[in-house]
Amino acid sequence: MFDMHEVRLTRDEQPIEGNVMVIAPFGKKVLPDGTTFDFDWLYTDVIGPTVTEAGMSPVRGDSVYGPASVLNVVWRAIQQAELIVVDFSCRAPNVAMEYMAAKLIGKRMIYLAQSPDDIPSDVRGLRYIPYSALYADMSHMRAELRMQLEAVRQEPVQEMALIPMATKGTVPARARVVSVSREFAVVRADDGTHGVLGHEDVDWSRIVADMTRLYAVGDILDGAFELQPTGGAKYTLTAGRPNPWQGLSASHPAGHRFTAGVHSVRDAGVFVRVTGDINGLVPRSTLPEGAEVRPGSEVDVSVVDVDVRRRRVTLRLHEWLPAPTPIRQHASTSALRVGDRLEGRVHKAVPEDKGGYILLKVEGRSRPVLLHCSAMSKELRHDLNAGEVERDEIIDVEVVSVDSSRDKVVVRDLPEEVEDVENAA
Repeated sequence: MFDMHEVRLTRDEQPIEGNVMVIAPFGKKVLPDGTTFDFDWLYTDVIGPTVTEAGMSPVRGDSVYGPASVLNVVWRAIQQAELIVVDFSCRAPNVAMEYMAAKLIGKRMIYLAQSPDDIPSDVRGLRYIPYSALYADMSHMRAELRMQLEAVRQEPVQEMALIPMATKGTVPARARVVSVSREFAVVRADDGTHGVLGHEDVDWSRIVADMTRLYAVGDILDGAFELQPTGGAKYTLTAGRPNPWQGLSASHPAGHRFTAGVHSVRDAGVFVRVTGDINGLVPRSTLPEGAEVRPGSEVDVSVVDVDVRRRRVTLRLHEWLPAPTPIRQHASTSALRVGDRLEGRVHKAVPEDKGGYILLKVEGRSRPVLLHCSAMSKELRHDLNAGEVERDEIIDVEVVSVDSSRDKVVVRDLPEEVEDVENAA
């Protein structure tokens, strides 16, 4: 996969007139309908000849040679292209990454896809050329592609030059998200500086599995640009905050035993606070039979493994202490206090176009507590509006206000460790 953080982002190549880079899946791929499609044949027998007929030269990343690594060769091919043809079919990871790199420097592009569902959300709405293996569809695609090659070539060039910043080190700056994929977001500061926010630069406590769940085009971020040793800049939200993982392996080696509080209980297992904002997971499959561990209880655990690269800590449960009578057991609103953490069960979920809130039932209360969309994490807010919050789903929340006279409790969402849950599952 094209990892942007391993590539020199400095603009050191100029476009070569007539070069058309084709970003597409490689080899034979199985389509959603179960059929197999040969993308190498598509390039060799369809797209390549069409580009040639338009008086230009087709190029793929595997046809560009040089002393650099494969990743840098692809980056060079993107820079050298006058135009780029992107085929989003099959949602190939290499296509998404190379497309984002091309968009980062403002390349003029033409899009292809066999299904509209293959197109990333930030490209939907733009014109693309549909096609299939059927002769009529393929013939139409060839004709449309040739016309677009000639038309797009006449559009004004607005490519951006990525050069190392004059200031060394870290430069705090607010930036706006201009494009986002699962792996990273491209941001632009007011002065035109561009950078890439990777999934490992959002939060020291985790690696974000899907950036589109956190960010959308237009979001404003408060982070910093960091000059890379190889040139170019990346964007980070962790600047100025020490990396807790650097000493974690030493302070919590395998076998280290300690007592800590339970942060949350998920389908994957029990998350226990290890240090700071870092939680470790006791996999559900390893829990002793009959263990009823609740958030807030104390547990005796030992370290099985610390995976610094994945930012994951795996724990083993030895003993658990019954949690003190949880706040949710109290029936009266006055017993709840701001800052108390509860486990709520979804009673009603209303998307933002109809109000934007979730009512949660907590033990010991007859009236649900209110979780407004403005107090939700971006992940939960996305799920709410997508209709993916199900009745009886468990959500960890924290009390933010209590109105005893009206028996009203307002809470905020406590985001779960999405990546750990997904990886463990």
